[in-house]
Amino acid sequence: MPRQRLDAEKHRRTTAKAVVVEGFFNKLGFGIVTFAIPLYALSLGLNVAEIGILVAAKAAIQPLVKPLMGIAIDRFGARRGYLTAVSLRFVSTAVLLVADTLAGLLAVRFIQGAASAAQEPASITVLAKTQRDRLGRAFSAVLAARDVAKVSAGAAAGLLLAATGSFTLLWIVVSVIALIPVLVVVAFVRDVAAHGEELPDAEPAPVPDEVARVLRSPTLRLIAGLGLMAGMTAHMTHAMFQVYATEVAGLGPGEIGVIYSLSVASLLAVGPPAGWVADRYGNGLLASSRAVANAVSSIAYLIFPSFAGLLGGRLVDDAGKAAFRPTWASLLGTASRRAGTRGGRVVANLDAVMSIGEALGPVVAGLIWNWAGAAAFLITRAVLGIATEAIFGRRLRAALAGEAPNRRADRAAGEAELTLRDEALPNT
Repeated sequence: MPRQRLDAEKHRRTTAKAVVVEGFFNKLGFGIVTFAIPLYALSLGLNVAEIGILVAAKAAIQPLVKPLMGIAIDRFGARRGYLTAVSLRFVSTAVLLVADTLAGLLAVRFIQGAASAAQEPASITVLAKTQRDRLGRAFSAVLAARDVAKVSAGAAAGLLLAATGSFTLLWIVVSVIALIPVLVVVAFVRDVAAHGEELPDAEPAPVPDEVARVLRSPTLRLIAGLGLMAGMTAHMTHAMFQVYATEVAGLGPGEIGVIYSLSVASLLAVGPPAGWVADRYGNGLLASSRAVANAVSSIAYLIFPSFAGLLGGRLVDDAGKAAFRPTWASLLGTASRRAGTRGGRVVANLDAVMSIGEALGPVVAGLIWNWAGAAAFLITRAVLGIATEAIFGRRLRAALAGEAPNRRADRAAGEAELTLRDEALPNT
């Protein structure tokens, strides 16, 4: 094999592994914040509606930032977007150390939202360029690392709070963890082109109206609708789970942390097989997994407001997430490759739609809870989960099934192009 090809393969493997490591430590720190911030807000005297706004603030800013980050990634490279994301995350931990009001906590969440808006398009673009036939499995590995870290963080945060009762100590731990992703990206993440060669310094030639043509695709409109609804129903319990467990089920931080810890079983059992299913059978099969899980878990939380009931519902919730995320990322990665040099923009805009749903979810949940009670908010979430499958999931599966012959032709053409490029490389 030519040396150039060997070097390219090495860079691709190293970059993919770095994305996994960065994802783990990033979510480890962020998971601690996600778990603890509703409890911290309760200790500061905020009500449920204010907590809902606080939780939604991170996702609310993402639709504004993600399209801009997509343009920046296409122009300056995914690595710079990645470095921006992890640096902003580190800055947010510093602000958290001095935030003790609603305004201060909102500032933290806005910075976190900007960081996530940069991270998601950057990581998806990097993996889409370094992986081809194993795209679903690559995403499942990264997402499994993130989810395991996030769940482990919830357990660690719950135990640390139960033992010390100190949020300040918790934020110091988060700051130390947040520095590790910065070092990983600086040292190991490289910008590589779709077939493994190093990206040129010059700006790629524009592709007139390519993004507009892609976004006019009926299939991508269905993907956007699915992301909007799945994100909204999933995030209706995002952080509200801790409030529900505390206020309705009467659980303490330690017990909530144990639920987070045990729910890692769903992530480990479902995530890797889901990536394989996406690669082997296409993305349509598991496209509705999160919406269905949202409906089932809501019913479990409603009927069984106890440690066992919340654990069972959380296992279902995390199983749905683990099955859905590789499929979602694979769909965006495929769209990125098809969009050519403007793939970052396509990923950013589609992912921004999900962020809109994620921003709406906690606000809707908080308002319904304040207005009609916790039961009404869970019933609404279950109904919306069923509606997501009926309106978007079924139609998306049919659309993806119709595109399957074209996907196989695209893959064959890509493999043929790669063979020709390898034959053209000089032997050294």
